[in-house]
Amino acid sequence: MDKIIIKGLKTKCIIGDYDWERKRPQKIILDLELVADLEEACKKDVLDKNMLDYNQLAKDVLKFVEKNSYHLIETLAQAIADLCLNKFPVESVLVRLTKPSAIKAADAAIVEIKRP
Repeated sequence: MDKIIIKGLKTKCIIGDYDWERKRPQKIILDLELVADLEEACKKDVLDKNMLDYNQLAKDVLKFVEKNSYHLIETLAQAIADLCLNKFPVESVLVRLTKPSAIKAADAAIVEIKRP
C-alpha cells in the first residue's frame, strides 16, 4: 500500500485535565500518515471523488480539532483517527499528536497511535 504523510499540521484547542489547561486553547501539532491506494491517482494525474483528497482531510481535521475539547491527548488522537478512517478512503492511519505545553521541563508530550 501507498502512504501520504501530512507533517506539522498546527492548530489550537482546549486540551488537558488541569484547570489552567481548560481556560484557553493550547497549541498542538499533528503528523498524519495515511495508508491508501494511490495507484489510480498516479495513473490519472487528476483528483476525483474516489481518491484521497489530503487537502480536504487536513481542513476537516483542523475544523474538528478546533471545535472540540478533550482532557487527554490520547482521546483526541483516537478521535482524529476515527475521522480519517470513517470519512476518507484510507486503509489505516497513524496519528502523532504533539502538545508542547504539556510538561514544563520537557519540549513536549507526544502520543502516537495507529489504527487499524
